[in-house]
Amino acid sequence: MTIERIPVGRDSVVHIGPGLLASAGDYLTSPSGRFVLFASPNAGAAAEAVRRALVGRLLVDETLDDREEAKTLAAVEGLAGAALSAGLRRDDAVVAVGGGVTSDVAGFAAAILLRGVVWHAVPTTTGAMADAAIGGKTGVDHAAGKNLLGAFHPPLTILIDPAAVATLPDRDFRAGLVEAYKAACIGDADLAASMEQGLEAILAREESALLACLAGAVRVKAAIVSEDPREGDRRRLLNFGHTLGHAFEAASGFRNLKHGEAVAWGIAAALEVSRRRAHLPASEAQRVRQTLARLGPFPAPPREAAVLAPFLARDKKATARGIAGVVLTAVGHARVEEAVPEEEWLQAADIMSLS
Repeated sequence: MTIERIPVGRDSVVHIGPGLLASAGDYLTSPSGRFVLFASPNAGAAAEAVRRALVGRLLVDETLDDREEAKTLAAVEGLAGAALSAGLRRDDAVVAVGGGVTSDVAGFAAAILLRGVVWHAVPTTTGAMADAAIGGKTGVDHAAGKNLLGAFHPPLTILIDPAAVATLPDRDFRAGLVEAYKAACIGDADLAASMEQGLEAILAREESALLACLAGAVRVKAAIVSEDPREGDRRRLLNFGHTLGHAFEAASGFRNLKHGEAVAWGIAAALEVSRRRAHLPASEAQRVRQTLARLGPFPAPPREAAVLAPFLARDKKATARGIAGVVLTAVGHARVEEAVPEEEWLQAADIMSLS
């Protein structure tokens, strides 16, 4: 199989295909020739491959705590301190190897270090490959909610090699695939059908099936981000399932639910809103629920209105008129609903299901 090159706007390029880890040095560049490596402790062989590729050129080799509850400003400060103490210059480059938390935190550090240095992403989870490492959103969580502190700072290069998820725990593998299916639901009906039909092969980690799934998701996100790099309009479609998904995560203390699991439940709730507001056919909603159920089972999120309401109120998309959210009109077609009352989201959370 060949390496596919997918541009993401004018700032980033995704390279996806087998064997990329072994040739990482051919893709990772730095104006100075020096690199700062921030790697998840779970990155394993992927981190070792990058270390071999950059031997003799690493200014810093720092391990980054990749737990969601460690996605904080303190973590960014720690990484920044290590880089600055080692003598980081504006012409050096950061490389982030790990999952979505790694790319979010390391990318944010790259965004603010010396007012911005080049960085590269080597995602090692299905969620990071399909979504988190692509598009330039970086940031950390706050006690008030998820991803409330951050910056747009696109990575120069994203390397996606299916070998990086060979040893990924099954729960993380399945949760990350929710983001790939989300992309299909909002922008590619053929990809959604292909994922549904080939889900057993994808879950078995068959290389060709997994690559087709991930590459399809990357193409959807790349097209949307290229059109709307800073979430002024169309990029908001990528938030499908995230309005309540983020609330579920925060209400669980960022411990009980993986991000993709929370998004799966957020999609289930958004299907209820879609039926009421976008006339999504019941058969289409059921099709999505059944596919998510096959990706699971996922732990149940908190549903109590009193628990979820404070986090919904602090959602970045909240206005005096309500909370914007993404609804489906059909599988593969979505639109933004500008002002859904908080009560409607809470009702959807109460009645949602994955079956």
